[in-house]
Amino acid sequence: MAEPLKTPRELFGDKSRIKSRSFGKRNDGVVFNASGVVQVAPERFVFIDNHEPTAVFELTLDPDNDELKQIRRRDLVGVTERQLGDPEGLTRVDTDGRTYLVATSSLSVSASRVNDGLVRIRYGDSGDLRAEPMAGFRSWLLAHEPTLAAAAASEPDDGGVNIEGVAWDPGARALLFGVRGPAEPGQVTIVEVPAAASGLWSTAAGTAAWTTAALGTPVTRTLRVPHSAALQGIRDISYDERSGQFLILLGKSLSRKAEPFALCTWTRGAEALRVTGARFDESMKPEGCTAFYRDGKRRILIVDDRGGYAVTGG
Repeated sequence: MAEPLKTPRELFGDKSRIKSRSFGKRNDGVVFNASGVVQVAPERFVFIDNHEPTAVFELTLDPDNDELKQIRRRDLVGVTERQLGDPEGLTRVDTDGRTYLVATSSLSVSASRVNDGLVRIRYGDSGDLRAEPMAGFRSWLLAHEPTLAAAAASEPDDGGVNIEGVAWDPGARALLFGVRGPAEPGQVTIVEVPAAASGLWSTAAGTAAWTTAALGTPVTRTLRVPHSAALQGIRDISYDERSGQFLILLGKSLSRKAEPFALCTWTRGAEALRVTGARFDESMKPEGCTAFYRDGKRRILIVDDRGGYAVTGG
């Protein structure tokens, strides 16, 4: 006999809660709206700000107490606000001695604005960062994904397209996009896009043009959230190569709903997510997560779009 569905409160419960620490810094006077985050060096990370399409931000932690040491702005050269509208996801690609970051737009519509953008960023330790926007990514993806295409004209709170995370899987050589909306109760959607074209990341063959022609046919994966009837979407997705797991942050798909945030893991081949015991304080709005290792132990950095962060055990 199938187990009965549980309410969000029963499923995600009232255990010890993760609380955000304030960045204590602002972006030109405005609270940081942090979304996707990746590690780029020991104790150093890069996050993307939902309101800042022409820069990324480096944060450095103190390994002794997880206190924030600094936040540094890194300007992107070669991308405009219209080429990366409403940035939400960030991932890291290491290949042939180079490090790239890939940033994605939500691909949503808002009023008369259509957000688009998949941007490849050549990462370096200093200076401005060279960025290459992929022309027409939104149209290309919608042409290959009928479910997303059917929701393309609607705003996110009306069940429209809303992408809020991207992860690079080096084994599959693919970008995995987390779908916040459209959503269905008790399940979430990942769209996997192969990005293994010859020379796309390799310097040996000359880096290939960053165009939709370099992408393979997308594959949609629908994953169950065990025992849940909540209408949740993916708020971020990242890959931990050491464990072989994806970290997935869930949150409400529609802003007017009161669904909880949850931290989950997923392993390729599994039909369902595993919901961890992590619980978030009501004051926190987690939008980005990445695993890192310190003294051999896994830690998870979570960034909050209300201007803060948290570090928790993994």
